[in-house]
Amino acid sequence: MTKLSFIFRWAAGGALLVLLAACGQVAAPEGDTTARPEAPTPAPDAANADSGPLRIENGGDVPFYARFGENETFDNGEWTVIVFYRPPDCIPADFNLSQFFHFPDENGPGAFGCAPTTTTGTELWETGPETDPAPLEAEMAGRGAVPVWFIANAEMQTAMEDGIVTIDELEALPSRLVGTATTYSEFLRPTQSSAAPMIQFSAEGTLESGAPFGVDVSKGAPDVADHVTIDIGG
Repeated sequence: MTKLSFIFRWAAGGALLVLLAACGQVAAPEGDTTARPEAPTPAPDAANADSGPLRIENGGDVPFYARFGENETFDNGEWTVIVFYRPPDCIPADFNLSQFFHFPDENGPGAFGCAPTTTTGTELWETGPETDPAPLEAEMAGRGAVPVWFIANAEMQTAMEDGIVTIDELEALPSRLVGTATTYSEFLRPTQSSAAPMIQFSAEGTLESGAPFGVDVSKGAPDVADHVTIDIGG
């Protein structure tokens, strides 16, 4: 599978996240600060290479920065939560986070230039990225220090009114609370590859103030009521 094909397949699969969210969204490990100029070519799991679904480890190297976008926000009516898959301080100041995806182009590596990733990732494909429109399932797990921001919902709605939200704009919002999740997990079944699409994620950690926080989100799960639960300082 070519690197370019992998990028395009993420475009198809990732667009489904936006559709799913519409019907219903880590500090990175120290040391590695090397930018990734382009998406890696994932290595298939040898155990699944010849039969059954194909399992691919992507190392968390995905073409977006955060669980945030025009149709990709999660709030409990009071707070909007934003989980970052890449360090916030390396997100380009002029990038519109409402677009969600940032693919490589003639101007640069896109989100792949923002490193290191704050999560690891695994995708399960029916046959593979070369032929399937999206993975059957995708999972992410935090590397141990995942940036999580909380923004007052009223401020977030105002910031999104013009369709443009930059990292600098988020940082300037008065209500912003900055936290680090010591544990993070995410599970996704994209709409285009599943008759029962869903997304779930959870995070636990502490704010800069030392107060604890917890986040639990589920949309589309057959055995769990849809909810966005945010506990700050509880």
